[in-house]
This record gives sequence, C-alpha cells and structure tokens, in this order.
Amino acid sequence: MHYQFVGVLIASFLIAVSMGTYTNWDAQLEYEAVTSILTRGFPYVTTGLMINQPPLGFYTAAVVLVALGEPYLNCVGVATAFGLGCVVLLYVLGTLLYGKKTGLVASALFGLVPWHVYMSKIFLIDNQYLFLGLLFLIMGILAVKHNSEKLVVSAGVFFALAFLTKLYAVLMLIPLVLIVLLNRKESNFKLTARKVALFILPSIILQIIWFGVFANQNFFGVYFSSDFTHPELIANPTLEFLPIILSKSAGMFLFIALFLSLALSIIYRKKLSVFLRPDIASLGTVLIIMGLDMLLVVGFNLTVPYVSAIKYNYTALPFFCLLAASLADKSAVLINSIKRKKKDLLIPVLVGAGLVLLFSSMTENIIFLNGWTGFVAFGVDSVTYYGFNLFSEAVNRNILDALHQSALILIVTSIIIEPLFKGLKIIYNRLRPK
Repeated sequence: MHYQFVGVLIASFLIAVSMGTYTNWDAQLEYEAVTSILTRGFPYVTTGLMINQPPLGFYTAAVVLVALGEPYLNCVGVATAFGLGCVVLLYVLGTLLYGKKTGLVASALFGLVPWHVYMSKIFLIDNQYLFLGLLFLIMGILAVKHNSEKLVVSAGVFFALAFLTKLYAVLMLIPLVLIVLLNRKESNFKLTARKVALFILPSIILQIIWFGVFANQNFFGVYFSSDFTHPELIANPTLEFLPIILSKSAGMFLFIALFLSLALSIIYRKKLSVFLRPDIASLGTVLIIMGLDMLLVVGFNLTVPYVSAIKYNYTALPFFCLLAASLADKSAVLINSIKRKKKDLLIPVLVGAGLVLLFSSMTENIIFLNGWTGFVAFGVDSVTYYGFNLFSEAVNRNILDALHQSALILIVTSIIIEPLFKGLKIIYNRLRPK
C-alpha cells in the first residue's frame, strides 16, 4: 500500500501550485522555440536557426499549447507536471535501491527542495529530461534484477527519449553502470554485446529520424554546445563555488544528513551491509557529476558551468536526496539490531540526530520558499549566479504560508503515521491484560 506516498505527493503539489511563475533568458528562448513549432513546424529561435537543444521537450510543450493556448503559463504547467512526476519516480527508485522508507523520505525531500521547486515553476526542459532519465534508470535496474532483455529494450527506449530531450540525460548512465558493476558477481545479468546493442538501438533510430529526416540543422550544432565550441572564460573562479551553490539551493541540513548517513554506513558497516551498493552507486554518481562540473570550471575556466551550476548538477539532486533519506531505512535496521538486555545509547542518539536532520531539512526548505517569492538567484555572489525572475505574482502571502505549513504537516504526518501506529500497537499489546 502506498497511502503514505499519496500524502507526500499531495504536499508536493501544494508547494508547486503555491509558488509564482518564473522566467529568465533561457526560459524565454525555449518558449520561443515552442511557439515557433506552432507557426513553422520546427523549434526556431531569433537567430533563424533551430535552438541548439534536442527537440523532444519543445514538441511536448507544443502539444499542450495546441490544446490550451499559447500563454507562457501553460508551458510552465508542463514543467510542473514533469516535476511532480520526478517526485513519483524518486519514490519508486528509492524503494528499489534502499526500501520503502527511503523512497518515501527521498520523495518528500525532493518535493520541498528549492532547487527543484523553482526548476518546476519555470519553463525549462530540465524536468522532462530528468523524469525520462529516472524512468530509464528504474527500467535499467529492473532489467539487471530480473535479467530481462525486454526490460533492457524498455530502458533503451526511455533513455533515447531522455537523450532526445536534453544531452544531460547521458549522466543518468552513471548510476546504472555503477549498479551493473557492483552487482556483477551476485546477479545473473551479464553485460553482453547483444544487450548493449538492444539498449542503444532506440537512440540511434530516433537520432536518425530527427537529424536524417526532419531537421536541416547540423548535428554537431546540437551535440557540441557553444558553451564549449565558443566558450566564455572566467579568470579566477571561486573554488568553493559548488558547496556554496548547493547549500543555497538545497539547504545545509540536507547535506549534513547525507554525511551522517554515510558515516553510519561506515561505523555500522556490518549491520548496514545491505545498503553498501546503493550507497556507492548514489555517492559515485554525485561525485562524478560534481567532478565533471569542477573540471569544466577549474580545469578549463568555462563560465557557463560556473554560473549555471544548478543546471549542470541537476541530475545529481535525486541522489543527494536518496543518500540523506536512506537514514530512514538505516535507522530502522539499527534500532531493530539493539539487544533488549544491552544498553546501547549511541545508536538511539545517532538515529535521533538523523531524524532531526531530516525534519530540519524540510523545515529549512519551507522557510526558504516562504522568504524568496520574487527574484531568486543561486550562485556564489551577486554577480555570478543563475537567477529566476518572477513572471506573475504568487498567491497572497497568508495563503502561501498556509499552503506551505499544510504541506509540511501533511508530509511529516504521512511519514510518521505508519511507525506511530506500529509503536502504539506494541505498547497496547504489552499493557493488555493477559
């Protein structure tokens, strides 16, 4: 039964609808590409060329505009819908990798993180590629688990769609490769040339259809971005730019919870050995994505990966949430491992600290969302940042506060209701006269 997650999803919806509609230069360019599809059939922009992005995200939004009309707000609705879809898929992914408790908490964290909330209230194709990427990853994990070629093909189809939406989707291959490698001895799944061919064939077919049949734009114009071919350089980037941006966009408590989660896995590695592989896969994904961004900035002095770090690292956000949220399942295992006659105070203290950190992360994010309803910028300073401009007014302040508080209460209630009833049942059984 998934009634707890329904509460989390409703809370995420309340958060999303309560915020204003945002825009920036990237969003207006992508909106122009969508409206051009309605008039010219292709995603052209003011340069007279097609936008230097894969096309699927723009055609998805164009279908919505045909049905509902052309206002920018309708395109933002597409991003919001895919953002809520990501919340659903993160619940599924967390349940697959760690357990239901982790899936529930990870989806709750993700639905409240300002980084994700603002990306869901602006028309950018990032939420769509992340949704399709998570869907591909889930199918890929199931293919490994069940050793199924049909699931390999399904994963390949969803990856092809994600890759035809945004190039960053290729980063979602990192956790799947890590999972395949980490499970190669215990799993019946063998990475053969046939399976690789089945996986990549849908991508090849879609690329040929678009670039070989429909598009009259140079293939390399999309797949070799001007961020790299005609780069703007930054002389002295701040080396701490990623920690600064990540703490601003996702909150400090999320990362403290993440570090505690990893610390528990090390301290109690025997008791928590079942979580070793998903921890390595999630942490490896985060480190590789962040490392690539650091390389582009510090190694090549590229400005765009520096200013737009929240877009370059967006694929890592679900795995930040998974690592922090895994405190839920790890805590349950540790509490159940305590022997009744042995007084072990360290485990309850660490578990309590983890639960406090998770609640503090959610509260911190709600406070941030309440305070920043106008112009929002994530960056290292007032000059180098990626900003979101309010396009239309948010709802009344009192309504905003009420919706945010209701969402937080609903999330916390949804998470604790099952363990609370179990605890009360245990107490009742012990106190009941025999």
